[in-house]
Amino acid sequence: MVTVKETRQTVPEFAKWSFSADGKPLAIDDFLETYRKQGVFYEGKEQWLKGVSKVTWENFFLICTEELDDISQRAAKMLVVYCLEIVEDIVSRMRGPVSAAKIADAMKREFDEQYENRVYQFQWAMRHEAVRDAVTNAVMNRWGK
Repeated sequence: MVTVKETRQTVPEFAKWSFSADGKPLAIDDFLETYRKQGVFYEGKEQWLKGVSKVTWENFFLICTEELDDISQRAAKMLVVYCLEIVEDIVSRMRGPVSAAKIADAMKREFDEQYENRVYQFQWAMRHEAVRDAVTNAVMNRWGK
């Protein structure tokens, strides 16, 4: 059973995110739908995702494999949410004005090539075209100015 609190934790406040390349409002589902139409996503059964509703550092590599050929639209959305949670965590610890460049610098300082390192996982997920474009657009629309 999903409680209201769990729902809030699994879905960041998307009102502050726009996924368009031009800064206009665009919801994550609409953004990812354009990639689905291009055939970017895996569309078969996802037995390995049964019961998974949120990406965590513990289950990250179950969802985001090395080959990236089994990333469905649902998995991509969960990965985008996870990446944006990582960005928000980084931003919450920054001092002064925030910009996309400062976020990138902070992430470089926290990067460690360890499977359990969330910034390493962020970089791993960003190899997928739809995830990379969604996260990049969202960050640039919010802090890139």
